[in-house]
Amino acid sequence: MPYFELKKGEPGFPPAHFADLDGLLAVGGDMTVSQLVRGYESGVFYWHHPMKHVKWWSPDPRLVLETGSFQAPDLQSEPVFTTSVNMRFEELLRLCQRLNNNKEAMGPAWLSERMFRIFMELFERGRVHAQEVVHKGNLVGGFFGVCVGHLCFGEYSAETIPGAAGFAITRAVEALRERGIEWIDMQKETARADTLEYQEISRLSFVDYCRRAGEGDKKISYTSTL
Repeated sequence: MPYFELKKGEPGFPPAHFADLDGLLAVGGDMTVSQLVRGYESGVFYWHHPMKHVKWWSPDPRLVLETGSFQAPDLQSEPVFTTSVNMRFEELLRLCQRLNNNKEAMGPAWLSERMFRIFMELFERGRVHAQEVVHKGNLVGGFFGVCVGHLCFGEYSAETIPGAAGFAITRAVEALRERGIEWIDMQKETARADTLEYQEISRLSFVDYCRRAGEGDKKISYTSTL
C-alpha cells in the first residue's frame, strides 16, 4: 500500500488504518511540537533516519504497558540505583544522543538537535515525564516519554550500567500510575528495555485510546517544569 506524502505547513495526518503492512503511514510535513502532539493524538509516531524526510508510523499491533496491571520485576541487584523525576532531563537527552548517535550507522535511533529542542520545549511545557537513574551521583540511565491526557508516549530509554533502563521504566510506570496515566506506548525500540515484557493491542483500540486521550488532554493545565 502506498504511503501519504505530507506537505510543509499541512497539519494533521491521514487515518492511521491507511498505514502499510510495516506501519508506515506518511512521509514529510513539518516536525514541530504541535505536529508531534497531533501525531500522538492520532496514534502516530515519528521514526526516521537523520538527514531524510520525517516518517510517520502507526503499526498494528501496538506495544504498550498498562500501568494498572504492570508487574514489577525483582529490582534487587547491584549496583544500587536511586531515581529522580524531571531533575536532569537535559543531561538525559545528551546521554541518549551519546549512546544512539552513531555516525557510521546513522540509524533511526539518532536523536537530532532538532528533536533535542522539541523535547526540551515539551519539557518546559510540563509534558515530559523523565525518570532519571543515578549511581554514586552520576546519571547512568533513564527513560522519558511525552504525556497526552491519560497516555504517555515512550521515546527513549538509556543505560550505561546494565539494568538501569529497566529500573527507570519500572519506576516510571509507578510514578505515572500515580498521575492517572493508564497506558505507556512502548512501540519505539529506543524506549524499551530487554528485561521487561510488553503487551500488544490492536491499532484500532490504540487509536481510540489516543483519541480519548487527546480529548482529555484539553482539560489538563500543563505548566512549566522550570
